[in-house]
This record gives sequence, structure tokens and C-alpha cells, in this order.
Amino acid sequence: MQMQPWNEEQRKLFHVEFNDWINTAEEADFDRLETLRAEVAPGEVCSMVRLVRSCFARPDLLAGLPTALVQRLREQSLLQLCAVSPSHAGAQ
Repeated sequence: MQMQPWNEEQRKLFHVEFNDWINTAEEADFDRLETLRAEVAPGEVCSMVRLVRSCFARPDLLAGLPTALVQRLREQSLLQLCAVSPSHAGAQ
């Protein structure tokens, strides 16, 4: 699935939501993101926007994203609902 580039406002909103999520995230959630980053962009610098969007474009990586982060982004309509896996679609 090819996603459209985000405009500046969408990127700002992503970072607001991501930063809010960081305040409550557990160490295991950070470890999961690091594992995903290594798979999406091995040996490269990778922005959180690129990492998260890459995971939504690749269903094999989507399950690795922390559920609470996915929920926050969905609530702000930052992620296309058709890209959400069944395990995340019902997350509360």
C-alpha cells in the first residue's frame, strides 16, 4: 500500500501524539520500536514518522508497533484505517 505524504500539520500532530505517548510508554515499548527501526532502516537514521508509516505499509511489521501508540494515532486519523490489522483494530 502506498500512502500519501503527510503535510506539515499532520507531521506536527504526529509528533504531539508520539511525545504524549512517550510519557506513559514502558521500556518494552521502546525496545519494540528499536527492533522495528533496525528492520525498516538497518544502519540508517530513521524518523519516527517514517518508522510508523513504514510499519503501516507493511502488515508483517504492524504487529510490532505498541498498541497504545497505534490507538492514539488512529484516534487522530493519522493512519489509514484500511492498513490496521485485526489485532490493532479492536484495541481500546
